Amino acid sequence: MTSPLLAIRDLTIDYAGHVQAVRKANLEIRLGEAVGLVGESGSGKSTLASAIPGLLPASARIQGDIAFKDKSVAGNQSALRGDEIAMVFQDPMTSFNPVLTIGEQLVDFQSRIAGSAKEKYRRAIAMLGRVGIPDAAMRAESYPHELSGGMRQRAAIAAALLVNPSLLIADEPTTALDVTMEAQIIHLFRELRRDYGGGILIVTHHLGVVAELCDRVYVMYRGDVVEEGPVDDIFHKPRHPYTRALLACDPARIPERTDYLPVISDAERATFTRASWR
Repeated sequence: MTSPLLAIRDLTIDYAGHVQAVRKANLEIRLGEAVGLVGESGSGKSTLASAIPGLLPASARIQGDIAFKDKSVAGNQSALRGDEIAMVFQDPMTSFNPVLTIGEQLVDFQSRIAGSAKEKYRRAIAMLGRVGIPDAAMRAESYPHELSGGMRQRAAIAAALLVNPSLLIADEPTTALDVTMEAQIIHLFRELRRDYGGGILIVTHHLGVVAELCDRVYVMYRGDVVEEGPVDDIFHKPRHPYTRALLACDPARIPERTDYLPVISDAERATFTRASWR
Protein backbone atom coordinates (compact mmCIF):
# COMPACT_ATOMS: atom_id res chain seq x y z
CA MET A 1 0.00 0.00 0.00
CA THR A 2 1.31 3.45 -0.90
CA SER A 3 2.03 5.96 1.85
CA PRO A 4 -0.75 8.47 2.57
CA LEU A 5 -0.84 11.88 0.93
CA LEU A 6 -1.75 13.39 4.31
CA ALA A 7 -1.09 11.82 7.70
CA ILE A 8 -2.16 13.53 10.93
CA ARG A 9 -0.78 11.95 14.08
CA ASP A 10 -1.87 12.69 17.68
CA LEU A 11 -2.90 16.25 16.80
CA THR A 12 -4.03 18.34 19.77
CA ILE A 13 -5.23 21.93 19.34
CA ASP A 14 -6.17 24.34 22.10
CA TYR A 15 -6.94 28.05 22.19
CA ALA A 16 -5.01 30.27 24.61
CA GLY A 17 -4.31 27.21 26.74
CA HIS A 18 -7.93 27.02 27.89
CA VAL A 19 -10.25 25.54 25.26
CA GLN A 20 -9.11 22.19 23.85
CA ALA A 21 -10.79 21.91 20.46
CA VAL A 22 -9.04 18.77 19.16
CA ARG A 23 -7.50 15.94 21.20
CA LYS A 24 -4.99 13.38 19.92
CA ALA A 25 -6.62 13.20 16.48
CA ASN A 26 -5.38 10.83 13.77
CA LEU A 27 -6.43 11.05 10.13
CA GLU A 28 -5.12 9.82 6.78
CA ILE A 29 -5.96 10.68 3.16
CA ARG A 30 -4.53 8.97 0.08
CA LEU A 31 -4.32 10.18 -3.50
CA GLY A 32 -7.56 9.63 -5.38
CA GLU A 33 -9.51 9.16 -2.14
CA ALA A 34 -12.43 11.19 -0.82
CA VAL A 35 -12.61 11.24 2.97
CA GLY A 36 -15.45 12.60 5.08
CA LEU A 37 -15.08 14.29 8.47
CA VAL A 38 -18.41 14.43 10.30
CA GLY A 39 -19.76 15.51 13.66
CA GLU A 40 -22.19 17.96 15.17
CA SER A 41 -21.45 21.68 15.47
CA GLY A 42 -18.63 22.29 17.95
CA SER A 43 -17.11 18.84 17.56
CA GLY A 44 -13.80 20.27 16.30
CA LYS A 45 -13.97 19.18 12.68
CA SER A 46 -13.48 22.65 11.15
CA THR A 47 -10.60 23.35 13.56
CA LEU A 48 -8.93 20.11 12.50
CA ALA A 49 -9.46 20.91 8.80
CA SER A 50 -8.14 24.47 9.18
CA ALA A 51 -4.99 23.19 10.85
CA ILE A 52 -4.00 21.28 7.71
CA PRO A 53 -3.29 24.38 5.53
CA GLY A 54 -2.23 26.42 8.58
CA LEU A 55 -5.27 28.69 8.82
CA LEU A 56 -5.79 28.66 12.58
CA PRO A 57 -5.72 31.95 14.54
CA ALA A 58 -2.61 33.03 16.41
CA SER A 59 -4.17 32.00 19.73
CA ALA A 60 -4.21 28.34 18.67
CA ARG A 61 -1.52 26.03 20.05
CA ILE A 62 -0.76 22.81 18.19
CA GLN A 63 0.86 19.61 19.38
CA GLY A 64 1.36 16.49 17.28
CA ASP A 65 2.38 16.05 13.67
CA ILE A 66 1.00 16.84 10.22
CA ALA A 67 2.84 15.02 7.43
CA PHE A 68 2.23 15.79 3.76
CA LYS A 69 3.78 13.49 1.15
CA ASP A 70 5.89 11.79 3.84
CA LYS A 71 7.31 15.10 5.08
CA SER A 72 6.42 16.75 8.39
CA VAL A 73 4.98 20.19 7.65
CA ALA A 74 3.57 21.22 11.04
CA GLY A 75 4.18 24.94 11.41
CA ASN A 76 5.20 25.36 7.76
CA GLN A 77 1.94 24.73 5.93
CA SER A 78 1.88 28.21 4.40
CA ALA A 79 4.47 27.07 1.87
CA LEU A 80 1.99 24.45 0.63
CA ARG A 81 -1.14 26.57 0.78
CA GLY A 82 -2.37 27.41 -2.70
CA ASP A 83 0.08 25.11 -4.49
CA GLU A 84 -0.39 21.71 -2.88
CA ILE A 85 -3.33 22.33 -0.55
CA ALA A 86 -6.46 24.34 -1.39
CA MET A 87 -9.58 24.94 0.68
CA VAL A 88 -13.20 25.72 -0.14
CA PHE A 89 -14.97 27.46 2.73
CA GLN A 90 -18.51 27.26 4.06
CA ASP A 91 -19.52 30.80 3.10
CA PRO A 92 -18.47 31.54 -0.49
CA MET A 93 -19.19 35.26 -0.02
CA THR A 94 -16.27 35.62 2.36
CA SER A 95 -13.92 33.90 -0.11
CA PHE A 96 -13.94 36.82 -2.54
CA ASN A 97 -13.11 40.52 -2.45
CA PRO A 98 -16.39 42.39 -3.07
CA VAL A 99 -14.75 45.19 -5.09
CA LEU A 100 -12.97 42.99 -7.66
CA THR A 101 -14.56 40.93 -10.40
CA ILE A 102 -14.55 37.15 -10.19
CA GLY A 103 -12.20 36.96 -13.19
CA GLU A 104 -9.69 39.37 -11.65
CA GLN A 105 -9.61 37.37 -8.45
CA LEU A 106 -9.23 34.04 -10.23
CA VAL A 107 -6.21 35.51 -12.02
CA ASP A 108 -4.77 36.58 -8.64
CA PHE A 109 -5.26 33.07 -7.28
CA GLN A 110 -2.80 31.90 -9.95
CA SER A 111 -0.02 34.24 -8.80
CA ARG A 112 2.43 31.36 -8.31
CA ILE A 113 1.72 29.86 -11.72
CA ALA A 114 3.83 30.90 -14.71
CA GLY A 115 2.10 32.65 -17.60
CA SER A 116 0.74 35.99 -18.70
CA ALA A 117 -2.35 37.63 -17.24
CA LYS A 118 -4.27 36.87 -20.45
CA GLU A 119 -3.39 33.19 -20.25
CA LYS A 120 -4.47 33.06 -16.63
CA TYR A 121 -7.73 34.84 -17.45
CA ARG A 122 -8.45 32.28 -20.19
CA ARG A 123 -7.72 29.48 -17.70
CA ALA A 124 -10.07 31.13 -15.21
CA ILE A 125 -12.92 31.27 -17.74
CA ALA A 126 -12.30 27.65 -18.75
CA MET A 127 -12.39 26.55 -15.11
CA LEU A 128 -15.62 28.47 -14.44
CA GLY A 129 -17.14 26.56 -17.34
CA ARG A 130 -15.66 23.33 -15.99
CA VAL A 131 -17.48 23.72 -12.67
CA GLY A 132 -20.78 24.33 -14.43
CA ILE A 133 -21.17 28.11 -14.50
CA PRO A 134 -23.07 29.10 -17.66
CA ASP A 135 -21.80 32.02 -19.77
CA ALA A 136 -18.47 31.75 -18.00
CA ALA A 137 -16.85 34.64 -19.89
CA MET A 138 -19.67 36.99 -18.86
CA ARG A 139 -19.70 35.74 -15.26
CA ALA A 140 -15.96 36.32 -15.02
CA GLU A 141 -16.72 40.03 -15.41
CA SER A 142 -19.28 39.96 -12.59
CA TYR A 143 -18.73 41.00 -8.99
CA PRO A 144 -19.35 38.43 -6.24
CA HIS A 145 -22.65 39.97 -5.15
CA GLU A 146 -23.98 39.59 -8.70
CA LEU A 147 -23.76 35.80 -8.50
CA SER A 148 -26.17 33.48 -6.72
CA GLY A 149 -24.98 31.50 -3.69
CA GLY A 150 -24.59 28.37 -5.80
CA MET A 151 -22.57 30.19 -8.44
CA ARG A 152 -20.32 31.77 -5.80
CA GLN A 153 -19.65 28.33 -4.34
CA ARG A 154 -18.84 26.99 -7.80
CA ALA A 155 -16.51 29.94 -8.36
CA ALA A 156 -14.81 29.18 -5.03
CA ILE A 157 -14.32 25.57 -6.14
CA ALA A 158 -12.93 26.84 -9.45
CA ALA A 159 -10.47 29.06 -7.56
CA ALA A 160 -9.26 26.06 -5.56
CA LEU A 161 -8.88 23.83 -8.61
CA LEU A 162 -7.01 26.44 -10.65
CA VAL A 163 -3.84 25.80 -8.67
CA ASN A 164 -4.17 22.04 -9.31
CA PRO A 165 -3.71 21.07 -5.64
CA SER A 166 -2.85 17.59 -4.45
CA LEU A 167 -5.31 17.98 -1.58
CA LEU A 168 -8.67 19.76 -1.76
CA ILE A 169 -10.40 20.55 1.54
CA ALA A 170 -14.10 21.44 1.42
CA ASP A 171 -15.43 22.80 4.72
CA GLU A 172 -19.24 22.50 4.80
CA PRO A 173 -19.46 23.21 1.04
CA THR A 174 -23.28 22.93 0.90
CA THR A 175 -24.39 24.41 4.23
CA ALA A 176 -25.17 27.92 2.98
CA LEU A 177 -27.12 26.70 -0.06
CA ASP A 178 -30.75 25.83 -0.67
CA VAL A 179 -31.76 22.27 -1.51
CA THR A 180 -31.54 22.73 -5.28
CA MET A 181 -28.10 24.34 -5.17
CA GLU A 182 -26.96 21.74 -2.67
CA ALA A 183 -27.84 18.95 -5.08
CA GLN A 184 -25.94 20.71 -7.87
CA ILE A 185 -22.81 21.13 -5.74
CA ILE A 186 -22.97 17.46 -4.69
CA HIS A 187 -23.21 16.52 -8.36
CA LEU A 188 -20.23 18.75 -9.12
CA PHE A 189 -18.15 17.13 -6.38
CA ARG A 190 -19.16 13.72 -7.70
CA GLU A 191 -17.74 14.68 -11.10
CA LEU A 192 -14.59 16.09 -9.50
CA ARG A 193 -14.34 12.89 -7.48
CA ARG A 194 -14.25 10.98 -10.78
CA ASP A 195 -11.89 13.27 -12.69
CA TYR A 196 -9.71 14.82 -10.00
CA GLY A 197 -6.55 12.85 -9.21
CA GLY A 198 -5.77 14.30 -5.77
CA GLY A 199 -7.20 13.65 -2.33
CA ILE A 200 -10.39 15.30 -1.09
CA LEU A 201 -11.41 16.00 2.51
CA ILE A 202 -15.07 16.91 2.93
CA VAL A 203 -15.97 18.41 6.31
CA THR A 204 -19.70 18.28 6.93
CA HIS A 205 -22.54 17.48 9.31
CA HIS A 206 -24.61 16.35 6.32
CA LEU A 207 -24.50 12.56 6.30
CA GLY A 208 -26.07 12.40 2.84
CA VAL A 209 -23.08 14.26 1.38
CA VAL A 210 -20.74 11.70 2.92
CA ALA A 211 -22.80 8.78 1.63
CA GLU A 212 -22.80 10.26 -1.88
CA LEU A 213 -19.16 11.22 -2.18
CA CYS A 214 -16.78 9.57 0.27
CA ASP A 215 -14.79 6.35 0.48
CA ARG A 216 -14.01 6.58 4.19
CA VAL A 217 -15.29 8.70 7.05
CA TYR A 218 -13.98 9.94 10.39
CA VAL A 219 -16.47 10.77 13.16
CA MET A 220 -15.63 13.51 15.67
CA TYR A 221 -17.19 14.15 19.06
CA ARG A 222 -16.00 16.86 21.48
CA GLY A 223 -12.60 17.10 19.84
CA ASP A 224 -11.99 13.34 19.64
CA VAL A 225 -11.97 11.22 16.51
CA VAL A 226 -14.13 8.48 17.98
CA GLU A 227 -14.55 6.24 14.95
CA GLU A 228 -13.12 5.73 11.45
CA GLY A 229 -13.85 3.32 8.66
CA PRO A 230 -15.29 2.74 5.18
CA VAL A 231 -18.53 4.59 4.57
CA ASP A 232 -20.59 1.41 4.32
CA ASP A 233 -19.28 0.15 7.67
CA ILE A 234 -19.91 3.44 9.44
CA PHE A 235 -23.46 3.71 8.08
CA HIS A 236 -24.47 0.06 8.50
CA LYS A 237 -22.24 -1.25 11.30
CA PRO A 238 -21.33 1.72 13.53
CA ARG A 239 -19.38 0.72 16.64
CA HIS A 240 -19.29 3.88 18.72
CA PRO A 241 -22.51 4.90 20.53
CA TYR A 242 -22.11 8.49 19.35
CA THR A 243 -21.98 7.36 15.72
CA ARG A 244 -25.13 5.33 16.24
CA ALA A 245 -26.88 8.27 17.88
CA LEU A 246 -25.73 10.65 15.14
CA LEU A 247 -27.10 8.34 12.46
CA ALA A 248 -30.38 7.99 14.34
CA CYS A 249 -30.82 11.78 14.18
CA ASP A 250 -30.64 11.80 10.39
CA PRO A 251 -34.12 12.81 9.09
CA ALA A 252 -33.61 10.52 6.08
CA ARG A 253 -33.74 7.54 8.45
CA ILE A 254 -37.13 8.43 9.92
CA PRO A 255 -39.61 6.06 8.21
CA GLU A 256 -42.86 7.77 9.22
CA ARG A 257 -44.13 11.28 9.65
CA THR A 258 -43.52 12.60 13.16
CA ASP A 259 -43.92 15.85 15.06
CA TYR A 260 -40.56 15.40 16.76
CA LEU A 261 -37.07 14.79 15.47
CA PRO A 262 -34.78 12.46 17.46
CA VAL A 263 -32.13 14.12 19.60
CA ILE A 264 -29.14 12.88 21.55
CA SER A 265 -30.04 12.88 25.25
CA ASP A 266 -27.74 13.87 28.09
CA ALA A 267 -27.89 10.27 29.34
CA GLU A 268 -26.62 9.04 25.98
CA ARG A 269 -23.86 11.63 25.94
CA ALA A 270 -22.60 10.27 29.24
CA THR A 271 -21.80 7.00 27.45
CA PHE A 272 -19.80 8.65 24.65
CA THR A 273 -16.33 7.89 25.97
CA ARG A 274 -13.48 6.11 24.27
CA ALA A 275 -13.71 3.31 26.85
CA SER A 276 -17.30 2.62 25.82
CA TRP A 277 -16.37 1.18 22.47
CA ARG A 278 -12.77 0.02 22.70
